[in-house]
This record gives sequence, structure tokens and C-alpha cells, in this order.
Amino acid sequence: MKALTSLSVLLWLAAVAGGEETLSTFAWSERGDDLARAGILVRPGTPEAPFEQAVISSGGGSRTFTLLTLRDPGIRRSRYAIRGRVRYEGVQQRSYLEMWSQFPRGRFFSRTLDNRGPLGSLQGSSDWRPFVLPFFNEPGGAPPQELTVNLVLGGPGTVALGPLSLVQLADDEDPLAVQGAWWSDRAAGLVGGITGSVIGCLGGLIGLLAGSGKGRALVVTLLKAMVGFGVAGLLAGVVALLRSQPYAVFYPLLLEGALCGILPLFLLPVVRRRYEQSELRRMRALDAR
Repeated sequence: MKALTSLSVLLWLAAVAGGEETLSTFAWSERGDDLARAGILVRPGTPEAPFEQAVISSGGGSRTFTLLTLRDPGIRRSRYAIRGRVRYEGVQQRSYLEMWSQFPRGRFFSRTLDNRGPLGSLQGSSDWRPFVLPFFNEPGGAPPQELTVNLVLGGPGTVALGPLSLVQLADDEDPLAVQGAWWSDRAAGLVGGITGSVIGCLGGLIGLLAGSGKGRALVVTLLKAMVGFGVAGLLAGVVALLRSQPYAVFYPLLLEGALCGILPLFLLPVVRRRYEQSELRRMRALDAR
């Protein structure tokens, strides 16, 4: 069992060890004059949000605010993204952030127009949340010559943005993985599959031994270990929820924690009765001889 646990940990570490590289991080104060000319205010951090903020307000119709222009951004990989945090209040029309990528063959855009998640659009009000503007270039293709990041406000409202980061990723990495997450969706699938397989194998071994009336000490030890593993998973899942971890983090922890922490509690009395019945049959057989 220790070998299986060690294998799971090693595979998990291999899954979460990514090739993401942060190329640049941009502070709003470095562009204070340009932003002021565009009607964008730069404010210092607060105790609740300890980072510089660019605040954009509009009281009229649709407007586009240019936040950042990068010439020769130094991207060498096919996947890259602009990441940051956004907060908005009273945005009456559907609005979004966009990134234009200029290539020798033309211009292409990425926009936050989904219903939810890091690509979710801006409408109504929201506390600080992460956003991502990803781009998937052709493998081996020419890198972008210029990047432009805009905020498009469809109507009245106020939007605040934290510092932006430009990252490039490996070809198998997901740029939409939530920043600060304990692991990615891909890693969650791998670890969940491994853990589920291990639990299934242990369940089969327990059923085989208990059905034949053999290995009572081993079976009881395995069930108790599963309970301990399940309790640890439930506690980790609760912590993940309290720390606003994404679905791919807290759901596998809670699910596998519930399965391992609750099912063995019901199985332990059944298994004990099964071994007692097996022992009673064996004693009757000896008496009959």
C-alpha cells in the first residue's frame, strides 16, 4: 500500500509540474501618464486588495479603453496568455476584456465573453476574480509582433483591474487553469483516476479476502486506513472550499473523501460479522469431525 501511495504522489507531482513561464508583470504606475490621458485612474492597494489598481468608469455608451500595448513581447512558445484580476460594479451592458495579437499574417483577438470562469464577461457587479486572455498559436509558427489589451465597456459602469502578467506555456498546458489553484484540471483527472483505481483495487481485495474468510487483520487494517484517508480528504476539501479553490480541486477531495470515509464505516460491521460466521462454520466443521 505504501508503494501505491508513493506512486500516486510521484505522478501527481509530475502532473502539476508545468512549464509555465512569466515573461513580464506590468504595474499600472509605470503607465500613469498614458492611462491618465485615456481617463483611467491609478489607485494604490487597499487592505482587502493589496495591489495597484487601474479604475475605469463610463457613464455613457460603448467605449474602448486601451490598457496595454506590447511591441516585441518576447514570446517563444505557441501558447501564451495575459492574466490578472478584475472587479466591476454597476456594469449595465455586457462588457469584456480583449487581447489583440498582431502576426505577420494578420491580427487575431481573444475576449472574455463566456458566461463564467476566467473567460467570463463583465456585467453587473463582482468582487475580485481572476481573468485570462489566452491565445493558441500554430506550433512552430511565427511569434506575435505586438499585443494590445483593451477593456470594452458596453455602457455605464466601473471596472477595476489589478496588475497584469504575460505568461507563456508548454503545448500541453491549459492557460485557463485558475491562478493559485492547488492543481490543474489535467492533474485533477490524473490523480482522480489513479486514486479511484487504487480504491477499486483495495475494494476488490477486501471483498475477495472477506468472502473467503481469510486475512481478517489485513482487511480490518485496510478499512481503517481508508477511513483515515477519507477523513483527511474531507478536511482538505473543506479547506479548499474555504480558500475558494476551483471545482477541479475541491470536488475530487470531497468525493473521494466521502467514499473512503463513509463506506468503510458501514462495511466494518458487515466484514466482522462475515468473519465471525466463517469462524463459526469452521468450528462446527471441526466439531462434526
